[in-house]
Amino acid sequence: MPELTHKITVDFFDNINKQLKDFPEKSFFRMDLEELFGAFRSGINFPAMSVESPEGDASKSLPENSLIGRFFAFTIWQRPQKGNFDQQNQMLDECERIGLKVIARLRYESNRPDSILYNKFKASSVTWKQYGPVFNEQLYGYRFQGTFEGNETLKVNPEDWKDLTNNCP
Repeated sequence: MPELTHKITVDFFDNINKQLKDFPEKSFFRMDLEELFGAFRSGINFPAMSVESPEGDASKSLPENSLIGRFFAFTIWQRPQKGNFDQQNQMLDECERIGLKVIARLRYESNRPDSILYNKFKASSVTWKQYGPVFNEQLYGYRFQGTFEGNETLKVNPEDWKDLTNNCP
């Protein structure tokens, strides 16, 4: 199975967005940090899903193995009318429910031997937090974050290096 690098992770969440019936077309994107300080991305339909670039951690690795953790985060967004508190509550509830459907799918994928998430996800790694109002559009939503974790070889390939000529441990 491929390692959960940036593009593979973003593409995985993009596919989840395309498969989940709650999302309309053009409702997914990878969020850049600069977007947090201005307007929400144009052309996005609601409810929407944004994903952040994954972060990594190798602190659980030992000399005999490399355990790599990749931290993911995604947010489910809605656009209630400003000042309509009943609609805000309804849409926040919808965002949380959709996010939990995504978490359920991650758990499902982690139990499938043919999935890139096989044995790499535990629902116990997930937390979520409500956000809003944010952006110029006063959006509300829930941000979910968790960990994908698994062994990766981290072996040196001599073909990548000018100064190495033999197989490396």
